[in-house]
Amino acid sequence: MSTAAPETGTLPPLRRDRRVHAWILSGAVSEAGDVAWYIGLAWSAAQVASPAAAGLVMGIGALPRALFLLFGGALADRLDARRTMIAANLGRIAVLVAAAVVVASAGVSLPLLLTVAVLFGAVDALYNPASGTLPRRMVRSDDLVPLAAGRQLANRLAVFVGAPLGGLLVAHGGLMTVMVVDAVSFGVIALALAFVVRPRFPRPAPSGHSIRRDLSEGFKYLRRDQVARTLVIAFFGLNLCVGPVLAVGLVQRTQLDGWGSASLGLFQACSGICAAAGALIAMRWKPQRPARAGLLALIPQAAGCVMIGFVPRPLVLVAMGMIGFTAGLASAYLSGAFQQTIEPAYLGRTSSIVSLSDDGLMPLAMTGFGALISLADVAVSCALLGTAFAGLMVWSASRLRS
Repeated sequence: MSTAAPETGTLPPLRRDRRVHAWILSGAVSEAGDVAWYIGLAWSAAQVASPAAAGLVMGIGALPRALFLLFGGALADRLDARRTMIAANLGRIAVLVAAAVVVASAGVSLPLLLTVAVLFGAVDALYNPASGTLPRRMVRSDDLVPLAAGRQLANRLAVFVGAPLGGLLVAHGGLMTVMVVDAVSFGVIALALAFVVRPRFPRPAPSGHSIRRDLSEGFKYLRRDQVARTLVIAFFGLNLCVGPVLAVGLVQRTQLDGWGSASLGLFQACSGICAAAGALIAMRWKPQRPARAGLLALIPQAAGCVMIGFVPRPLVLVAMGMIGFTAGLASAYLSGAFQQTIEPAYLGRTSSIVSLSDDGLMPLAMTGFGALISLADVAVSCALLGTAFAGLMVWSASRLRS
């Protein structure tokens, strides 16, 4: 089915597109609420449970996401994305309201926190693939990269707002206050989706096959489409190489060298600020071949991963700036190119396969990288992973012709 619609010729420029602006803004509000919620969840878990149990609370949501992501991707290619996202947000609100009532009557408990985390993980498995199909139906193909950059910039700013907001809310109002604020943020995006954000392009007709066959067709699509397959492999490498270096390698380096938690916070802040700068540039500069440009931009990011393992503290700050800036730049290019490249009928399934690298394989990558550090050291481990990452990006870029 064609993705063109009669409305195409009347689309406003992206900078004046109120529908898109409402989607970006409401998404940022929801992201800020989510970040505040996770701060409140982490703090509350630390208060009522052992460190191991608190870690279980923070990580258990990945299990239902990983289990149901492929199913959610198949549904995303069958159902209307906007309605699915509205229903998911209403479900999140219902979970938070019910949990707030329990907190008000019985207080915070470990079983309650585990239940909410699991339910949120399951809803994410439906919401995220549906959300991944919406950009293609909202803007022209040429605007997909700037749209991805704008959404990324808004989400980066939301993290800067949400993290301190969550700390203030849980300190002065407790977990129930954080739940209410997060529920309101989900209400904001649900209302925007219901009344403002209207897709301009029709979605492809559902296949009519079973979910199982749809999933099988999704993998067959990747086998026969080299460009789509290459992008998926590159996303897997990006997630599984950079995540362990930042979450495990950087922390280990900071601790072993006695730099203190303040330095760790400074490193992360530098990365976040530079990522926002990269996203701003991506909104203005659109290369002719965004996929190749994004992949090649990640080679300096790989160099930054290597640097983290052995350079002195001032240069670690430089390395984090490199990683953040190239993340902001490349993520926008690659996300836009992904939307342009993947056949619309397979966007949900392909997006869910990419997400599995975060939700299903990331715990294994973190564990494996930690074991590698134990066997060798931080410098060798970061060098090996960074080099592998750079090699994968060069290989991926060489296979893309557009």
